[in-house]
Amino acid sequence: MAAPAAAPLAQADPKTELNHFCQRYCQRPVTKTDITYTTNKFGNQYQTIVKLSCIQGQEYAGHLCLNQKEAEKSAAEQAVLAFAPQLASLPPPASKDPKKKKVQPRLTPAELAAKKARQAEEGDNPAITPKTKLNALVMKIAKRYLQKGETVYETKTFAGGGHQATVKLSALPGDWGSRAWAGHVSSTKQKAEQSAAEIALKMIMEDKEMMEEAEKPKGAGKGGKGKGKGKGWGMMMDPWAMGMMWGMNFAGPSQKRERVTQEPVAGEVLEWKESHGWVKPSAPIDHPAAKRREGKIYVSKKDIK
Repeated sequence: MAAPAAAPLAQADPKTELNHFCQRYCQRPVTKTDITYTTNKFGNQYQTIVKLSCIQGQEYAGHLCLNQKEAEKSAAEQAVLAFAPQLASLPPPASKDPKKKKVQPRLTPAELAAKKARQAEEGDNPAITPKTKLNALVMKIAKRYLQKGETVYETKTFAGGGHQATVKLSALPGDWGSRAWAGHVSSTKQKAEQSAAEIALKMIMEDKEMMEEAEKPKGAGKGGKGKGKGKGWGMMMDPWAMGMMWGMNFAGPSQKRERVTQEPVAGEVLEWKESHGWVKPSAPIDHPAAKRREGKIYVSKKDIK
């Protein structure tokens, strides 16, 4: 007994086929205004004209049909037939079948190790940028986390469209904290800031003293509180010769000091900038200005004994 003949494959809807053709032809998704249908009624029949605004506004009219839906399909079919030569010359659409994805070649252990080494050497991680490297180095030198406003980028935009940025790092010790580094003129503000950070990073890394400071263990450098410069650091000042050192009208190391206690007082260094800083006593101080600046006290390097 002969097997029944296989049923023919159902053809795609003409309107869907026209949409797919326009997407492939224009190489972008189509919108509602790209393909529009206009239907007119003649007695008991309908005729539709399809306009392809995405292809130079060309129009195609379908046959008379019994309803509007069939009339629109007829117009789409006429448009597809008109573009049959172009449709045949277009490259096939990309497959959406996940099973047909391109299989990546499997690397041997030696090739994988070489790839990882190359990526580490070239810095392929997009999260590691000159700005992140610069912040990490400044924190190593300062021996603490950076505070808001200690790394400042300023960008200038030129009439021609280029951008140039400068960066200031006030957390660095000595005159380094007042320097500014300018980057190259770049096409975007982000690239300009990265350029400035890259130049600042290069200059700091080329300075022997700064790199030695960065390699010192926490608490042994110039960068602020750490081991030996945090809680329990028994500083012998004159003793806590404060005067108006709570931030009101002090004039730095040359300001005349007023003795407020005869005994040494221990405290915590909150911030230190090589020559001066701010400390907080571990015990309350009996002084009218003790509550100013949230209890923080200005200290010069000359006050420490």
